[in-house]
Amino acid sequence: MENTGSWTYEPTNLTTYMVNLNSSNSSCQFTGVQLIQSYKLLIIPCYTLVVLIGIFGNYLLLYVICRTKKMHNVTNFFIGNLAFSDMLMCATCVPFTLAYAFNPQGWVFGKFMCYFVFLIQPVTVYVSVFTLTAIAVDR
Repeated sequence: MENTGSWTYEPTNLTTYMVNLNSSNSSCQFTGVQLIQSYKLLIIPCYTLVVLIGIFGNYLLLYVICRTKKMHNVTNFFIGNLAFSDMLMCATCVPFTLAYAFNPQGWVFGKFMCYFVFLIQPVTVYVSVFTLTAIAVDR
């Protein structure tokens, strides 16, 4: 507890970030990185499964909507737009974010991919939100 004049400050969030300064490695690692590293063998297969199912399932949905004339209506085109956005997120953002989380050196994919991935992430979220808004307005 810290006394600052007439104010009393008690921190409500007691989460601390410990910096690991190793003499052989000059980079700093937070405890969150160490936690992720300890579950690496569990996280990588789960992310891989999510990416593969996400890409395959959304592609299958787009294929059905495009090939079946009966499915050509406004709502299904909106759902197809959501599927495309989700497929784009699964293919471009999730693998790079996972690789970034496990690499202690940070981003290693170059400047272009840094800008591209961090542009595509909010774009896919905005597309999803605006598509859901359009579905709500259409109904």
